[in-house]
Amino acid sequence: MTTGDLWQSLRKAFPLFTSLLAAGGSGCAVCGNRCEPGRQGALGCLCKRCFRSIPWIARVYCPVCGRPEQCPDCARRTRTAFVANRSAVRYDSTIREWLALYKYRGHEALEPLLGELLTAAYRGLAAERFREAGPRPVHAVIPVPVSEARLLERGFNQAERLAARLGEAEGIPLFDALRRTRHSAKQSAKTRGARLRDTRNLFKADEAELARMLETAGRDGRCRFVLVDDIYTTGSTANACAQALAEGIGQAAPGLRFDVYVLTVARS
Repeated sequence: MTTGDLWQSLRKAFPLFTSLLAAGGSGCAVCGNRCEPGRQGALGCLCKRCFRSIPWIARVYCPVCGRPEQCPDCARRTRTAFVANRSAVRYDSTIREWLALYKYRGHEALEPLLGELLTAAYRGLAAERFREAGPRPVHAVIPVPVSEARLLERGFNQAERLAARLGEAEGIPLFDALRRTRHSAKQSAKTRGARLRDTRNLFKADEAELARMLETAGRDGRCRFVLVDDIYTTGSTANACAQALAEGIGQAAPGLRFDVYVLTVARS
């Protein structure tokens, strides 16, 4: 997809992004500066500077992780438990700041915008992979879980909030089908090797929620499930989640044909 194609797609699919430059008398959802009169978005506003700073991923280089340039991580990996990840934007200093404001400082005004970014990534994935999938291209969205300690610290799971917005926008049911088995330090502070070691057996399927998800999905044809997180870095968390989900499905529904995809707001 070229940059021009991306912008045309966004204009058609997201009226918010063509009008998000602002609301008369409102402050920008990110910086608080005044937005231009007469350009109010349905879910909030961005000033022209913040809107133009969004680092869209206009072209995917790696078909597995969705990286917009050559990917050393996927070159080293022999297999993944998921088919592909797609992200809306690069994880640059702007997006790092936005996510930090949302996750650590309670800046909830950014949630609708981040939800729209995730939905943009989903619609790009659907256009790329699910054109022939029929009326139910995806059977469930599943947020990457956080530990109880992290939940108490932040007060919410950002992946669950964003997955809920995606599910509502696209009519896809959400299931908390995964659980963390233990608390772990923040992945951003670790090397690639440490991430891989630390995510081994870090997740497991929730049997009751998984059973509900599979009942809703049905057994006809091939099921597609989408894992949701805010950032994709090395893919160790996504792969561990996809593996735990696959193992749970293998036990609960032997013989079920399914694919697991990953969606994230940002690609590091």
